[in-house]
Amino acid sequence: MKGLSYQNGVIFIGTEHAGWAEWNKDGPAAAVIPLTFSSITNMLLHVFRAMPLWYRSIGTLLMFSVIVPFILQFFTEAAVPGMPFYGLLYFLMGTHFFFPKELRQFHGAEHKIFSFKGIKKRRNLYRIRKSIITNRYCSTNTVVLYFLLTAVGFLVTLPWLPWMTGLAAASYTAFPLSIVLHRIIQLPFMKSIRGPVLFLSYTVQRRISCAEPDRRHLRTALEAYRALAQIEFPHVLEEKKVDSPKEVDQMAIVDITVVPVGTASTSISEDVAAMQQVLDNHSDKINSQLTPMGTVLEGKLEDLLSIVKELHDIPFQRGAARVSTNIRIDDRRDTDNHNIAEKLTSVENKQ
Repeated sequence: MKGLSYQNGVIFIGTEHAGWAEWNKDGPAAAVIPLTFSSITNMLLHVFRAMPLWYRSIGTLLMFSVIVPFILQFFTEAAVPGMPFYGLLYFLMGTHFFFPKELRQFHGAEHKIFSFKGIKKRRNLYRIRKSIITNRYCSTNTVVLYFLLTAVGFLVTLPWLPWMTGLAAASYTAFPLSIVLHRIIQLPFMKSIRGPVLFLSYTVQRRISCAEPDRRHLRTALEAYRALAQIEFPHVLEEKKVDSPKEVDQMAIVDITVVPVGTASTSISEDVAAMQQVLDNHSDKINSQLTPMGTVLEGKLEDLLSIVKELHDIPFQRGAARVSTNIRIDDRRDTDNHNIAEKLTSVENKQ
């Protein structure tokens, strides 16, 4: 799926359809259109007409300055001054650095929709707004690559060709290369090249081609995405059902430290020994492990909580005026292999 942002809205393009949403006075108006030659042409014309006047004016002027001299030269064989064709490429690529604010906000909303991994629905709009604004697959990557390749190609040809010829050759060669390289750098083994390119691209995205969207930009992008998703991949809009936990005896782990306060001695070893005796009496129900700073217990949570109370009472029985007990409970219910030994083994395997 690809995204296309423009001055009034966002378009998400799938395999056979496009989800199109545009903001108007009543909110986002969304529609799904089939990807046919006619519909794509109408869509591009609509997007072009929605662009600011300066954009359309410069684009039209450049097209005429390229196409008209070419036609005149073809029929008259006379040299007609005009803009070289690669000037049009510079304009199309360079507009990424001159997006108007409204377009930048729709562009940012499009990226945040792509970045958000949860169910894309209106109730998650606040969470979507907090998603990252950069996109690894954005066309900005191609733009950055194009100008980098053009600059490198021009410098390489400079000693061998006249500078105008070298600039033209570099500009034309860089266009297909940037498109191909944009795809190649996404491959896993291209990480060393992808990193610097994405660094430049993300900088352009954050500072130039994207801006933080407000609610209406996000809603428009969201409706465009949902319109397409309902036709081509409705499963991504469904809430995942969470299976109820199995009715099995789950094992919890409790870390407990009992500190008597207000005794005549700073030593607590006798209190610890008395607690260990209590734990030995419950060895049929729990496992325990004494550490220099406390004790770790393992067993059913209801048994552990009952035993914790017994341990907390021991210093009082030995004459303490106050007892400070710290408890940490680790109760994991998505696996049956949650115990002291498994936790230690898991850490050792990762070392």
